[in-house]
Amino acid sequence: MQTLRAICIVAVGVCLLSTSYSEMALAAPVGKVTRVQKQAQVGSSPARVGTPVSKGVRLSTGPGARLQVTFVDGSQLSLGENASLVVDRFVYNPAKSLGAMAMSSSKGAMRFTTGKIGSMSNKDVTVSTPQAALAVRGTDFWMGPIWGRHGAYVVNGQVDVKARGRGRNVRLRPGYGMDMR
Repeated sequence: MQTLRAICIVAVGVCLLSTSYSEMALAAPVGKVTRVQKQAQVGSSPARVGTPVSKGVRLSTGPGARLQVTFVDGSQLSLGENASLVVDRFVYNPAKSLGAMAMSSSKGAMRFTTGKIGSMSNKDVTVSTPQAALAVRGTDFWMGPIWGRHGAYVVNGQVDVKARGRGRNVRLRPGYGMDMR
């Protein structure tokens, strides 16, 4: 009887430990907060310089706020006021020249500059918004609300934009922008 009890205790302990380790692996940081102005959140916690950022955690800003995140490959994301974004996917494997990032932006303005992922052979960086899907090609670009609409502007590189409800992609090059509605 004591042997059975000991086996059960060990089994429960192993299950608890494996759950904790798998949760930690899922929550492994993909970047960290490098600049904060006014009210910003990483998940449900206030953002502070050095706060780790993990996949699946909502980044958000309040009125007049700004938030900058630097990812492990050196990519930089800046959110303007009243913005909300989730990093859905992040892969950085320099040994295989493989990099991928998928973000979902539900509101507000953002600027994104690719780091080392932008120069990898196998890269896939996308941003999904309610207005459009954007495929990023080694780029520095801005997107967000402007003059009552939602737009995108490329500083460097290229961005392929497919506006929701429109049938074709538009490739934006440096110095070009578009209304995404």
